[in-house]
Amino acid sequence: MKILLLALCLPFAICACKQQTDTAFTESDKIITNPGQGFASCTQKPRTDGILPYGVGYGRYDWSDFEPEDGKYDWSKIDELIKNYAKIGLPVSFRITCANYHSKKPYSTPKWALDKGIKYKPYNWEKERQNPKSPFTTMTRYTPYFDEPLLIELHTRFVKELAKRYDGNPHISSIDLGGYGNWGEWHTYRLGIPEATPQTRRKFADAYLDNFKKTPIVFMSDDAQTLEYALEKDGKFPRVGIRRDGVGGPWHYKNWIGSKKYSRIPKMGEIWKSQPVLLEFISSPNKQKEWSMQRAVDFILGNHCNVFNDNFHFKNTFTSAQDAPLIEKLKKYIGARIVIDRARILSDSQSVEISLKGRNVGCAKIYLPYELVYELRTPDGKTAASFLSKENPSDWLPGEISISDKFELPRNLPKGKYELVARLAHKGKVLKDFAFAVVEANADGSITIAKISI
Repeated sequence: MKILLLALCLPFAICACKQQTDTAFTESDKIITNPGQGFASCTQKPRTDGILPYGVGYGRYDWSDFEPEDGKYDWSKIDELIKNYAKIGLPVSFRITCANYHSKKPYSTPKWALDKGIKYKPYNWEKERQNPKSPFTTMTRYTPYFDEPLLIELHTRFVKELAKRYDGNPHISSIDLGGYGNWGEWHTYRLGIPEATPQTRRKFADAYLDNFKKTPIVFMSDDAQTLEYALEKDGKFPRVGIRRDGVGGPWHYKNWIGSKKYSRIPKMGEIWKSQPVLLEFISSPNKQKEWSMQRAVDFILGNHCNVFNDNFHFKNTFTSAQDAPLIEKLKKYIGARIVIDRARILSDSQSVEISLKGRNVGCAKIYLPYELVYELRTPDGKTAASFLSKENPSDWLPGEISISDKFELPRNLPKGKYELVARLAHKGKVLKDFAFAVVEANADGSITIAKISI
């Protein structure tokens, strides 16, 4: 970090001479873990293997996990998820399903709900091809027919209670709009039942859209028709972010933004500018013929992904020596990556003027509510005064960043030497700071933009 101090004395100035400080910073090459972006750890407790920069804890659950009895709720799984990741200053995200081919129990929709008269079907997809020693793959499960009016009524009631408890919770980065289809992915593949009508699918979407007004909702993109409806709900495009659980598969590349399937959503490629994009490998490209890791990485970054599911059962995907450079690229550039190149500060005993120039070199932006805060810190590290920038970090799309602020200093501020520090702080004050990607960053991710005397 190079600091240049200049004294500017203007003729006829009544106040003391202004002190100018110019500071240059160096872009860091390190992998940085920041909240709400990077990779999602699909585990109830944070992973400690150090393979990936995890910025989100992610859980997938069944409706039956939370409503074991009619109208009686147990939220312990989500509460535990939040608690575990709060300890390291990271947010969480989750999805709740009514049918789950990979569930470890027979009922994803509570048995008591089916017993009320909801039509359902036992299913065990290709049992003869599964491992007979593994109940995870051979268990008979029970899925409701999604057009059943009582199912819609009871599940909507459940989502209302879910929203009462968690909508606006600052520990939650987003919630998948689940409920309908296998794995909550808005298709009935492997369930052996027909798709529900468009009217029914909209009702499942409305359960979330009508009740979650603060926490971002992310919608699976498989159902293009309902996606179009959800994106325009409440007259605000885009109402939801999008998720694609199928990166790597050639079929999925053909059925994405710009394809015939999504022709009715002409602004689909603009969603990322205001709502998050979450992606996930369908399988390990290393194990699939004619699958290209290069193409997958280009797709992930090119579609402005801010959170990518690690799919821990494909661990080799992220440890293969042959693909290490590509994985390193993913680790570094998924989401936002904020670099400050230079700072110019003009200060005297009455005010401080700040000019920062930098770049967002990541593929997306900051979606969580962060704010740019300046602090005057004493030599022993205490904050003597703080100022809130008028800039909104969520406006920093990939590309150049220019910041200009001016503040009046407190009249009772003791004279002395201070460090002027810039930090990206979480508005909810529950997540750790968003770290700048510069070599000179402090241990907490902030940067010292000037050393001034007052």
